[in-house]
Amino acid sequence: ILITAGIHAAEYTGIEAAIRLGRTIDPSEVRGTIVIIPLLNRPGFYERSIYVNPEDNDNLNRLFPGDPKGTWGQRFAHHLLTEIVTKFDHAIDLHAGDLIEDLTPFVIYRETGDAARDAKIVAMANAYGAEWAVKSAPTGERPGSLYAVAAISGVAAMLAESGGRGLLLEEDVTRHVRGVTNILRAIGILEGAPDKVAPPTVVGSFDWLRSPAEGMFHCGVRVGHRVRVGDIVGELTDLVGQPIATVRAPISGVVLFVVTSPAIKKDGLLLAIGAL
Repeated sequence: ILITAGIHAAEYTGIEAAIRLGRTIDPSEVRGTIVIIPLLNRPGFYERSIYVNPEDNDNLNRLFPGDPKGTWGQRFAHHLLTEIVTKFDHAIDLHAGDLIEDLTPFVIYRETGDAARDAKIVAMANAYGAEWAVKSAPTGERPGSLYAVAAISGVAAMLAESGGRGLLLEEDVTRHVRGVTNILRAIGILEGAPDKVAPPTVVGSFDWLRSPAEGMFHCGVRVGHRVRVGDIVGELTDLVGQPIATVRAPISGVVLFVVTSPAIKKDGLLLAIGAL
């Protein structure tokens, strides 16, 4: 199994959890091979880059399967996928909310159409212990994401989210460590019986709300809150406080993440709702 983190360099919870797993897993209890890469986006780490890598200002998690003759990020994605990721049977990509994102813990996985592989992926997602899961249909995932392209390339792969806002909180790190450890036991790579955890509630879709104009966004909901279609989730104003737009929920569901920065560009990301 391959465990990765830090493809978004300021998502510190995943990075710390991967480091901690590497330092605490007892090799004598391993039945197979575990490889951990705790920081994929090294150029962005010390720059505190949000979303992108500073080499070419691309989001590495939108570039897979990459291009061996493309930009720095495209070459990196191609090499990571072809030379490393596809050599493994399983893969877990650890994330958090970025510097300006808050979230409630959830997992994401992709259906591939291969029944045996999909069963392995679902078993991994269930063993993590999150309350929510986003199941991407074949055309529903974010374009170029590592977990999705790995899955269609033959790897039982998933993504897990915990923490955010640039904070390194023990509760969030522990959630990742505990979730990954339980997955390792559930698939038989690590000795010991897995903990019995409730499977996540799978949301029907993953809707990202964007701003109709630039301005200052006053978010009216928190992560984990339930909303109904038409509910007001925030107000957009200009820089003298004049209203620009009222933002309403396009679907009923649970708020999975919010952007915590009030400064918003036109088409800037505001929040995401998982349909219920």
